[in-house]
Amino acid sequence: MHVSHVSSAGTLLKVLVALLILTIITVAVSRVDFGGANLFVAMFIAVIKLSLVMIWFMHLKHDTATNILFILSSFVFLSLLFLFTIADWSTRGDTDPTLTQRAPVTQGVYPSSLRSDH
Repeated sequence: MHVSHVSSAGTLLKVLVALLILTIITVAVSRVDFGGANLFVAMFIAVIKLSLVMIWFMHLKHDTATNILFILSSFVFLSLLFLFTIADWSTRGDTDPTLTQRAPVTQGVYPSSLRSDH
């Protein structure tokens, strides 16, 4: 038998306000250079927002342990995917220095004959 759980309007309003504040923090943090930690700061804030949405709006707080286990395990595997990708990307060029060379940045994407500003 499934029992429905309804969150109060006050609780949902608090979660909404928290999500809006975290969105403002996300925009503010995007304007600050944290060097190599930019990705990690952005992902940390995103995980907090994701957790709030999953717990309250997807009703995981009142869900069965099996569903929670499956959802959390999927995030573990996603984290492993990110970890292996970042590890691969950060070690490129250790054995072949030509892999770290970047293509030169050019002004504009289109040839001058296709631009509308002339």
